[in-house]
Amino acid sequence: MVNRFRIDDGVLVRDKCRVDWESWKDVLEEIRTIMINELEPDWDIDKSDTNMMKFINIMFKYRFRELKFDVELEAELQEVFRPSVED
Repeated sequence: MVNRFRIDDGVLVRDKCRVDWESWKDVLEEIRTIMINELEPDWDIDKSDTNMMKFINIMFKYRFRELKFDVELEAELQEVFRPSVED
């Protein structure tokens, strides 16, 4: 069950968040709400439960960090393995 939630929130972060945002704090509240609303049909989310909402926010934040790391790593690898152009 936890793994399925991790997959669901990871997909949402990758689909809804832009990689040029520096941190999770830069993600608009409107986008965060949309992501939570998209989780709602598959998960029993009580928006009035502050602890649950904090947990979901933390999970989204960690997934956003993973996304940023993956993108930055891919950029570095492309730079390292770029063939040199000889004149």
